[in-house]
Amino acid sequence: MTEFKYYNPVRLVFGPGAFDEIGDHAKQHGSRALLVTGCTAVRSSGVLDRALSHLDDAGMAVALFDRVIPNPTDEVVTAGAELALAEDCDVVVAVGGGSAMDTAKAIAIAATHDLPISEFLKAEDKAEPTEATLPIICATTTSGTSSELTPFAVVTVTGRQMKNAIGSDHIFPRVGICDPELTLTCPPRVTATTGADVFCHAIEGYFSNVATPLTDHFAEKAMELVGAWLPLAYAEGDKLENRYHMSLANVFAGYELSNCGATIMHALEHPISAHYPEVAHGAGLAPLLVPYAETFSRYDPVKFARVAQLLGAEVAGASVEDAARMAAPAIQGLLRSIELDTGLSELGVEREMLPALADDALRYMTHGIAKMPCEVSRDDLIALLEASY
Repeated sequence: MTEFKYYNPVRLVFGPGAFDEIGDHAKQHGSRALLVTGCTAVRSSGVLDRALSHLDDAGMAVALFDRVIPNPTDEVVTAGAELALAEDCDVVVAVGGGSAMDTAKAIAIAATHDLPISEFLKAEDKAEPTEATLPIICATTTSGTSSELTPFAVVTVTGRQMKNAIGSDHIFPRVGICDPELTLTCPPRVTATTGADVFCHAIEGYFSNVATPLTDHFAEKAMELVGAWLPLAYAEGDKLENRYHMSLANVFAGYELSNCGATIMHALEHPISAHYPEVAHGAGLAPLLVPYAETFSRYDPVKFARVAQLLGAEVAGASVEDAARMAAPAIQGLLRSIELDTGLSELGVEREMLPALADDALRYMTHGIAKMPCEVSRDDLIALLEASY
């Protein structure tokens, strides 16, 4: 019998129309909001105007910080924190994808602690956020990073070319809003890359030494939904049913991620997008997926056989080992259906950088590697990167 603990304090508000409640939830935690978002997609879709209107209707003063960038940096976080302090903000509201939500979480720390945010992102001797951290409300526009449900914020430290995560119960959002309608305008490429991230969250936690029966259930449901609905959301993104089920997948993966964290693929991808910030997180993960399944399925054939089954492989009558070997081609078929069946070379990663990427993973992403249920060496990391190239 397995003993385990599970914790997730986020109030989830899920479903079409949930975004309209953002003002009601935000005013429960403050009266002066820093609204954190990107400069393009949320504005052009009309979601920014809706957010401003809902917060105004709730009687809140709002300072807008719309300088979020993909793979957000400590410099962006510092600028946001300075605005929050200047405007005396007492709650941070994020509207956008993972970059906006991670930036908002980091701002909530930086605005309330007398240390640069880079101190919370160090490889060793990290500073720890305290209860002084501002309350955070997140509304996601992608399916997605699940940051609206997790205690993690990923930020790149520009001076070190290091992309690391802050993990703290103090940055669990007070409220996570997951409204599938907000994802209807998500472009196909973003739909694909964020969907790949959902799948990686699910399979990495599933195949880890911190998995539990509860998180396994979340992971299986997330992978099943991604397999069935991501190709449809990619091809027909304007259909709410497709978006609804991908939003559900994002939630299931988020509940798993919040307790298991990620493992080896994220440990390698963070250095990739730290050195190549133009590479979207999910795009950097996608080339690793098939080699990951090919390499590690033998260590837990039962679970990888289940992955193959969840993705629609014909496993009936096959041995567990043979079924496990079907996981990699099933994953490849999923990636092909969303045009992410690519290698690291196609993302602009130079082959001579692969050892350095492995070294970076060992330098500041060891917490993810340590969750693998088998020993992983530097040579193993380089071999995985080579196979992904």
